[in-house]
Amino acid sequence: MNIFSDLLDAMASFVRNNPLTVVVIVMLAVFVPSLFGALLIGALILVLLLVAWPVIILFRLRRMGRRIEEEAARNFGEGYDPNRQYTRRERGERSTGDVKIYTASVKEKRVKSNVGDYVEFEEVESEKSVEKDGEE
Repeated sequence: MNIFSDLLDAMASFVRNNPLTVVVIVMLAVFVPSLFGALLIGALILVLLLVAWPVIILFRLRRMGRRIEEEAARNFGEGYDPNRQYTRRERGERSTGDVKIYTASVKEKRVKSNVGDYVEFEEVESEKSVEKDGEE
């Protein structure tokens, strides 16, 4: 019952604060009922969409979550079974002394041997370093 009184109070305050808007709405309802009905239906559809859209998104997300869970159960089994005796390898443990060796495969050179030039160079002392050495 409290909801209805709150709703009536809100409508009365709207009429009190917006008299011109209320007059225009009443005139539309009296003189052009088809346009008023169309506007009213459009407003109701807009309100329903604003209310229904989050609910629709919520249901779609829940359905997508269930679908992902089912796919994971299909691909990876039914999950962890606490009663099953897992081996060390299945548990991801290694025993002491286990050694893993990773080898890299030797690939041939990508560049042919006849491509490019060999440049010889020598280190040349700069004149400043030679002068400093001579002063000492």
